[in-house]
Amino acid sequence: MPDNSTKFNPSIQLDIPKWINAKYFERILHKENVNFHKILKLTPIPATPPGENYTSIMMRIIMDIELKDGYTQQKSYIVKTMLDDDKGGTLINALNLFPKEKLMYERILPQLEQIYHELGKKVRFAPQCHWIEEKSSRITIVLEDLNTKKFRNINRLKGFDMPHMKRVLEKLAEFHAASVMWHEKYGAFPDEFQRYYLPANYQKSKSYQTRVQSYKTAMATWGLEDCEKYIERIPNAEQFVNAAMGCFNSDPNEFKVLNHGDFWSSNIMLNYTSSGDVNQIRFVDFQLCKWGSPAQDLWELIICSVVSNLRICEFDHFIRVYHTHLLKCLKILNYMKPLPKLYELHTSMLKYGYWGYSTTFTHLVLILLPSDKDASLLKLIQPGEEGDKFRHKAYTNPLYVRAVLDILPFLQRRGILDFQ
Repeated sequence: MPDNSTKFNPSIQLDIPKWINAKYFERILHKENVNFHKILKLTPIPATPPGENYTSIMMRIIMDIELKDGYTQQKSYIVKTMLDDDKGGTLINALNLFPKEKLMYERILPQLEQIYHELGKKVRFAPQCHWIEEKSSRITIVLEDLNTKKFRNINRLKGFDMPHMKRVLEKLAEFHAASVMWHEKYGAFPDEFQRYYLPANYQKSKSYQTRVQSYKTAMATWGLEDCEKYIERIPNAEQFVNAAMGCFNSDPNEFKVLNHGDFWSSNIMLNYTSSGDVNQIRFVDFQLCKWGSPAQDLWELIICSVVSNLRICEFDHFIRVYHTHLLKCLKILNYMKPLPKLYELHTSMLKYGYWGYSTTFTHLVLILLPSDKDASLLKLIQPGEEGDKFRHKAYTNPLYVRAVLDILPFLQRRGILDFQ
């Protein structure tokens, strides 16, 4: 069942763009319901707790509306829009995240679902998209509020237990299989799904060097056996970049899928049966989708979103669960090429083990940090005293230390820390 300990104060300060008002939503409501008359009340609140969203403004818009027959009802939407430049938008928007997500909701996600629908299988991967607007270089996406259908996130600080992981892995396999068939039907995914973005001159980036320095200082406090051995293996900027670029392989014979690209618990929403079992699953946040080995999504899910005592001991089991369901879905969808073998998937997890390290070094740090209104991606990478203080807090967070004491030896045993 979902854990309610992640609830937060909805009255926390949120900078609401001035254009988020009743007039904006009247167009959407008229489009949806011919009986719509007027909005009686509109209340915007944060859609995510502090420290859970770094790349956009996310709002839940709750409205009391009146219909032409005099009846009233409540409507709720999730609105996702771009950060202003002075809130980190310059860096984030340069990553081309919103144009990619716009394309996913407008075209690709409906087509992925249609691939199953044509075979009589009712499959949904994402919330319904009600409205997409691109205006003055700003993209805004208005989505179904899954909370109204009792979808929830689990507590990101705890992670998925085994029953949850089995269902999530099966849903991921279902999504990946559809993407394989999309590629067969429509050809290559657009260029933006095949590129990996790193800032210019990343090898000389002070932000990366600053993070590594803070990280190594924190490592000495973790109680890690043979600590110096691990400190020496933390990649410098050039090694990090080379490893990242090595994850993009144009080999036409390699099995590839459309990775979600940001596949962790807060982007996975679930609802439950009356007995407490997982019922339906939806994915959200399609800004980082990439065509490549499924190893990327698998590494991120297992590293970032599994309860700590299962992450390593059940690692190989998780890969088998995913593989078994992937083959089942590919057969249902009449995939005609050779099916990927389990050993090939394990080989791919080793080959693209960079995702395991980079996720541990970057994403897991923020995921395991308790909700903090001052947390930000910019603060994690900024040089100077304020950045050092935040990094020390994040890198010595007991939840993170507990996780990394298992993960780094595991990566070392599999040769994944051999960046030299």
